[in-house]
Amino acid sequence: MKLIITEDQYNKLSLRRRLGDMLNVASDLIDMGDEFYGNLDFCKYFPTFQKYISNIVGDIIELYDPDYGIDDISDFIYEGVGYETFVKLLMDEHGAKIRSFYNRKTRDC
Repeated sequence: MKLIITEDQYNKLSLRRRLGDMLNVASDLIDMGDEFYGNLDFCKYFPTFQKYISNIVGDIIELYDPDYGIDDISDFIYEGVGYETFVKLLMDEHGAKIRSFYNRKTRDC
């Protein structure tokens, strides 16, 4: 069976796929967090959870593979999706995992 979709529907599906891929970069960062962050002093560099989330967004911008079809990831996140919306999506998708990692790294602060 063939499905015919409009260009608008295609663009929405493409955007949803790209956002999912970007959000999964954060999950990968957490999975490899001990290696990725090494001995970084979380208490010094990320005194608040919001500061850490801002860093994760920056890491996603740096690490997202541009072969997925987005040339300027920063513009896509900050202007296309919106920073607050992107963070909300990130927290909806991986918030528990991110918060658990952050709490573990800042336990001794």
